[in-house]
Amino acid sequence: MLIQCTKKLLDKLGLPKDNLEPPYGFENFPESLMAWHANLVILDRRKAIILMNNETRFPVVIYRPKPNDFKRIDVLIIEAIRTALRIEGVRKEIIDNYVAAAGEVKFSRTAGKGLVAQMNNSANEIACMWDYLDENSLIQKYISLVAGRLLQKSKFEDYYYPADRMLECLGIFSNLHEMANPDDVRGFDQYQLKIEIEMEGYDIWRRIIVPSTYSFRHLHKIIQTVFDWQNYHLHVFEAKKVGAKEKQIVMDDDPETLEVFDPDSYDVVQERFVSLEDIFPDHEDVSYLYDYGDSWLHKITLEKVIKDQSFRAYYIEGDGERPPEDVGGTWGYQEYKRIMDNPDDPEYESMKLWSESQKERIFSAKEINARLDSVLSACDYYYFDRYTQ
Repeated sequence: MLIQCTKKLLDKLGLPKDNLEPPYGFENFPESLMAWHANLVILDRRKAIILMNNETRFPVVIYRPKPNDFKRIDVLIIEAIRTALRIEGVRKEIIDNYVAAAGEVKFSRTAGKGLVAQMNNSANEIACMWDYLDENSLIQKYISLVAGRLLQKSKFEDYYYPADRMLECLGIFSNLHEMANPDDVRGFDQYQLKIEIEMEGYDIWRRIIVPSTYSFRHLHKIIQTVFDWQNYHLHVFEAKKVGAKEKQIVMDDDPETLEVFDPDSYDVVQERFVSLEDIFPDHEDVSYLYDYGDSWLHKITLEKVIKDQSFRAYYIEGDGERPPEDVGGTWGYQEYKRIMDNPDDPEYESMKLWSESQKERIFSAKEINARLDSVLSACDYYYFDRYTQ
């Protein structure tokens, strides 16, 4: 595997010129799949190494490397590439075959202005995604998932997603199919989850299938979509298991949000960095609280684990219409139901008019699944509302 480094990174690594490989011969497939351009950059005021695959422009980020990390950079690079591909759901044997075929990590200088410009563009895109940088992790798990879904223009003037191109090329390289698609190389656990709004006397639930490597931020977006919540309010996930401190899996787009939670009482973790497989199936009691005022508590149950190749969330079925947004919690919902069940009530018309913008829109399963396709969208990687879905 050839790592083609900028002068800045080569100087940091302290590699003698005599130890460098020739930089050319890795411009075209399949050799280009075995080479990565690399640079040492500043992301959110911290040093980071950005790797970009020559063929696919798929990015990998190593964040805040310490002096000892530069001494083992060959091992670290392989580990980082493995981690990024694992989050994409690539089968272990495919990753093993790719790493084995790429061979020992060797270093060279960069190979021309074109690839350097593409790498710098990737660095600029990643710099805009600073909130996906986990300060507690050397290898960034989720930023590749986002940055790999930004459209890029190829030398043939067509547009593509680096994540899809990376998986397609791995499939072709592995002789799976001459026209491989991303799902050809995937194979991982999918979780079938039942999500119920806990409200006595009502049966309101949705059943979904979601990849185990998705983060809890992804799950938040999925829950908002399948219940057609409007994402107007704060939320938090809680996970409990016997003999361990309760986890608070928190939204963290606002630093002040983290100050609400007591780290002495809870294990506080950030939802964008926690995968579902980090929690399931070890934690037997998982919930999602939406809107601290109305307090809509959703119980999340792992029903079964399915082996699958498709890297997307699916809505299967559900029952019960969720309460209108801002209705006032359980008591307010009961009052709402009382008025709406009686057209002669003096408040009926005003309540009906108000509820049109607050209640759940009813979609078919096909329509819900079409909306779920945006869960991994890089163009809207966190903020979304009902009007953009």
